[in-house]
Amino acid sequence: MIQERGDVVSKALRAFPQGSFLVTAASDGRSNGVLAEFVMQGGHTPPTIVMSIRKGQVLSPLIRDSRRFAVAIIDRRVRAQARRFVNASVDSISPFIGLSIEHTPGEIPVLRDSVAWFECELARHIDIDSDCELYVGNVLNAHVNEEDLQDFDQPSFHEELLRVEDEAELTELLAEAR
Repeated sequence: MIQERGDVVSKALRAFPQGSFLVTAASDGRSNGVLAEFVMQGGHTPPTIVMSIRKGQVLSPLIRDSRRFAVAIIDRRVRAQARRFVNASVDSISPFIGLSIEHTPGEIPVLRDSVAWFECELARHIDIDSDCELYVGNVLNAHVNEEDLQDFDQPSFHEELLRVEDEAELTELLAEAR
């Protein structure tokens, strides 16, 4: 019997890959950031990112007005800094004060020690019947800290499947995945 509600759904949702992402935006001299609920690559040509943030966040009007946002992949080294963005508000002082930041070519602040960041132009905003809203952005610029990328520089299972040239190799790859 398939269970569709309650704890089973919560447990099943945790099977999705998770990461730590800080989404930032700037408009008219104001800037802020929030931790994303999820981020994923949405397309290849053009490179596209899909991200979700909770509704009512301070970032939404900044993205709406500037039509740009940045997504930074963060690791344990910068999580303490990223905690400032958990309860960011419009009236608070800039959460970037005292942090080591750099700016994207579009002048969006990002944490300097991020593993990588992507500056995106807003392609779509999708208000879904949920506690989160979706943003789709086309990647305009990106930066990666090469030494940090080693931990992430692995082909995806999908990429490995596309490279398979014969049945024996496919059988071996699927056996490794189990």
